[in-house]
Amino acid sequence: MNRLRAIRTEEISIKRKIVNIFIAVLAFIASAAIVNGADASVDENTVYVIRNLNEYEKSIESMHDVIDALRSEVANEKKYIDDHKNYDFMDEIISMYDQIGQLKFSNGFTAVRGPGIYMTVSDSISEDENLDIMERIIHDVDITVLLNELKAAGAEAIAVNSKRITSISEVVCAGPLIRVNNERVSAPFFITAIGDMDRLYDAMTEEGSYAHTLKNGYGMEIEVRKAQNASMNGYNNSNYKIEYADIVER
Repeated sequence: MNRLRAIRTEEISIKRKIVNIFIAVLAFIASAAIVNGADASVDENTVYVIRNLNEYEKSIESMHDVIDALRSEVANEKKYIDDHKNYDFMDEIISMYDQIGQLKFSNGFTAVRGPGIYMTVSDSISEDENLDIMERIIHDVDITVLLNELKAAGAEAIAVNSKRITSISEVVCAGPLIRVNNERVSAPFFITAIGDMDRLYDAMTEEGSYAHTLKNGYGMEIEVRKAQNASMNGYNNSNYKIEYADIVER
């Protein structure tokens, strides 16, 4: 708007100059006619003044073009603003919120409940003297294999001793204990899995499963029961930091 005001001021100034020049030309011609008569010729100064008058006229036309262009630009900007004033962002915000919630849910960052199984796993109580002491203990690899079998059976959410298992969870040996999500837990291990409870139950009890082998081959205490309404908290390790992976824009 300041640019338009400046241009309009310049246009008025130019018009005034043209009027002044035109008056001066008329006065000059009138004076020449009085002194030299009606047939007196116009000198070079008069021609110069008339040329300047033509240049001013061209300048005014150019100014009009600039003003029209600016008016068009202002109209476009106003339309853009009006369009965005009328645009309802609420649907887009709700959609984004739903997507964030779904991502948190599918990656184990929210508390969940549903049908599934409760499973208890403890060290061996077998009296078989041929079993080595290390074969009588539940190790991190045993828990890892059990978790993998639950995932293969369609478990949608898993927790070990209330520690939510996610894609960034670790189950590793920590001396006589195991470490889950950087926290040490000891036997007995309580595993909760949510999914098709019949399928999950069969995966942990049927002959040939790893749980069946631990129980019947090594005497591990393993109890599995179905649950109509199993529940677990979300992953809440706020100390986890991503140090090496970068987001790739696609």
